[in-house]
Amino acid sequence: MEKATPVPFFTSIYTLLLARLAFIVLFLYLLKAKVFFPAFFLFILILVIETAGLWSRAGFFKLEVITDFNPCRLFPGEETIFTVTVANKKRLPVLLNWIQSLSPLPQIFSLEGESVEDINGQAYLGSYAKTAADYRVTAQKRGYYKMPALRLYSRDVLGLFYRETLRGETRSVIVYPRLIDLEDIYLRPSDFSGLERDNRPFLFDPIMFVGLREYTPDMPARFIHWKASAHQDRLMAKIIEPSASLQILIAIDAETFLLPEPQEDLFEKALSVAATLAVWADSNKVPFGLIANAARKEQPGAVIIPVNRDLKQGKLVLESLARAELAVLGNLEDILKTEALYLPWGTTLIVIGKNYPSLLPPAIRQAICYPIENNKEAENELP
Repeated sequence: MEKATPVPFFTSIYTLLLARLAFIVLFLYLLKAKVFFPAFFLFILILVIETAGLWSRAGFFKLEVITDFNPCRLFPGEETIFTVTVANKKRLPVLLNWIQSLSPLPQIFSLEGESVEDINGQAYLGSYAKTAADYRVTAQKRGYYKMPALRLYSRDVLGLFYRETLRGETRSVIVYPRLIDLEDIYLRPSDFSGLERDNRPFLFDPIMFVGLREYTPDMPARFIHWKASAHQDRLMAKIIEPSASLQILIAIDAETFLLPEPQEDLFEKALSVAATLAVWADSNKVPFGLIANAARKEQPGAVIIPVNRDLKQGKLVLESLARAELAVLGNLEDILKTEALYLPWGTTLIVIGKNYPSLLPPAIRQAICYPIENNKEAENELP
């Protein structure tokens, strides 16, 4: 892709209305004075200028523009491809420039290794021609970014006129928190001991009947399904789902990252820890949820995602973490009390922050405090 010609803030003096009117007045004066030779050249100049103006204005007629970011959800360090597709559906050829604004903040996206705020491009399209341009953009910082519509410029071949319009749709790019190695999260393996699913035949929940199998002498007699055994003329036993299973609720106390002063770097690390735990739980099919007394960009209220094992749970949690902003909405304990009625019994609570909840709902089997400010000390202070 050749380097795009920058769009000027001010075009040639001939694009000014007063200058064009002055040429016409001068042309009429020369005709009245019967100075035909200079008038002829002035007429040619006026004709070229007005044709250039009409050409730039007609460039947007029957012009189809499609923009896209793929993927639109990614982690820091990953690439998204921004594609501009332009189709000229008329006989008149067009000269186009475009600018796609990425972010007003620096160090958010990079193109070819350099941080950029805008993507610039240009193209010449002949009659009924079509072109597509791809730009590989690397996300460098977590966040929810609303990409505005493409700013499109149509110009004439002389570069005298630039007509501007907005084409394409507004797109959202969601950059999830950066994942870290599980080894770098100082949670002891014993913190989850006794909560993993156990397939051994004890402590069954008698109401969780999930199927049948042939009875063997090592099984308790109470597991025999007598009705099914009578139908099949052999002893059949109930298959019982073990009731002891791990389910976690990840909580972020945003208030601890505002006092005594805002600590954006620690808040980002807290989001990374939460995202890493969520990805781990999702990949291991462990039911999990998320609560945080933090605001979310373009969404009302605090972050509240109930404990679930739905296929979309991981995406929902990561998107909420991507939208999170360092602004406190309520108290974490109050949110926890409100959501206590909807918590599954035996949930493990992981609190990311300095403050440990004083009162825990009965559904919480175990609570783990993760003080994000000092991981080395947190490893020794975990309850």
